[in-house]
Amino acid sequence: MAGTTALSTLGFPAIVPAAAPLVVNSYGGAFEKFMRSEIIPSFEASTGIKTKLDINLGKGWLTTLRAAGPENPPYDVLMTNETWASVERGEGFFEAIPEDKVPNMADLYPVARYKDNIAVIGMLSPLGLLYRTDQVPEPKSWADLWSVPEYRGKTGLYTVTNSAGYMTILMTARNWFGSEYEVDKAIDKIKELKPFLQADFGGTMEKYLIRGEVAIAPADFAAKGRMMSKGIGEKVEVIAPKEGMFCWEQVFNVLKGSKKKEEGYQWINYILTPEVQKKFVIGLSQAPVNKKTQVPADFKGIHGERMNEIVMWDWAKANAIRDHVITRWNKEMR
Repeated sequence: MAGTTALSTLGFPAIVPAAAPLVVNSYGGAFEKFMRSEIIPSFEASTGIKTKLDINLGKGWLTTLRAAGPENPPYDVLMTNETWASVERGEGFFEAIPEDKVPNMADLYPVARYKDNIAVIGMLSPLGLLYRTDQVPEPKSWADLWSVPEYRGKTGLYTVTNSAGYMTILMTARNWFGSEYEVDKAIDKIKELKPFLQADFGGTMEKYLIRGEVAIAPADFAAKGRMMSKGIGEKVEVIAPKEGMFCWEQVFNVLKGSKKKEEGYQWINYILTPEVQKKFVIGLSQAPVNKKTQVPADFKGIHGERMNEIVMWDWAKANAIRDHVITRWNKEMR
């Protein structure tokens, strides 16, 4: 400060430290490109808030948070899957979002809201069943995986370490045994589907589908578009099973130790606007969480009243038994 004052008295312009940016986060690849081109510029232009985008994955953000501690987080708002957010919330990193600071929360579908506003879902990608129309008949329900002969040996499932794999277990437990936490019974039930191919992430599953090694598998509604870009999209469809869908959600959380909470509230409110939600629909095939979003007429994904068909999980409870589920799955599905 003394050096700055001295320069000023000598006739040099005072050096004013640049305001620290609002630190938010994103996944890499196409997701990052979309955020940098379609979301960040318009947010900065409309609010005047300079924004820094941190690129990583759920586990990486958790590791970074733990290294920094709750009082000195490297992020101001964290977007992540609830599988990770529930852990971080339990470790004291987040605080509730004041609804008067984020008025667009009032227009959200119930599936996007949390009790006591401890977080809010800003992006939502439901998963149904994707199938090769040239190889197998159309499914109507998750139960069809067990009953339709054409699916035998042509089913693909995600590994248990992928959240879609874990959610398949939870959905099976819920549908067949009345509670999503009847995980051992669910694993025994899924074992009846063997042989099936397992994929560690969506790109691997889509390769199996393109090659015809898999003809039916859980998938998000954007998968058809991705496969169409690879020349196979006209041979696949995605349906919403009658028992409901699970989802990949992006949960927005305010960091308790953030020094830019007011700016963070503006970021979340911006994400929840109908205009930004429409961008997510068009650019990422996400289901819009704001009821007022004008969805294009040709959008084939989930929206409107069908948002009520999405099944959500208590990830604090699910994570508590995760190690047991992984061990049991790996033993039974080898």
